[in-house]
Amino acid sequence: MARVREHVRAIEREIMEEFPEWPQWKRRARRGGMIALALGLGGIALAQLLGWLAQQAEMRRQQERARVIQLISPVSEVREEVVEFVWRPSPIADHYVVELSDVQYRLIWRSPPVKEVELRLPEAVRRGLQRGERYLWQVRGFDAQGNEVADSSFEEILILR
Repeated sequence: MARVREHVRAIEREIMEEFPEWPQWKRRARRGGMIALALGLGGIALAQLLGWLAQQAEMRRQQERARVIQLISPVSEVREEVVEFVWRPSPIADHYVVELSDVQYRLIWRSPPVKEVELRLPEAVRRGLQRGERYLWQVRGFDAQGNEVADSSFEEILILR
């Protein structure tokens, strides 16, 4: 190791004999190298931070989407004798409850908790619906502990059967 250091010093002496400005260049090069290193490390840190922030934003968007249950059917008019409610699942819901209300949001019927994403309206409830009347339905999602974690908007349906 000592031999290598002595060899480096000898080379530096030769350079200084030919280029007297060598110590200033060396200091500038060292300073420039340190600045470049600092900028490079700062750039890497900034890129990591921006990536982490983008990942957090995407996770928030996914959580918000998971809280919204999309209703599929029925929408608008019901012409069939059998009324079957269908919706898209929420990844954070363990089970669902379907609610049917009149247009003043007075609850007519609430389903028991179901794990599936479709549910047939009981015949006794269906017979009580008035032809030509409008009703609202909604799905609410719950976690395994029974906390509401997602819901849908209300969908208005017109009974035409």
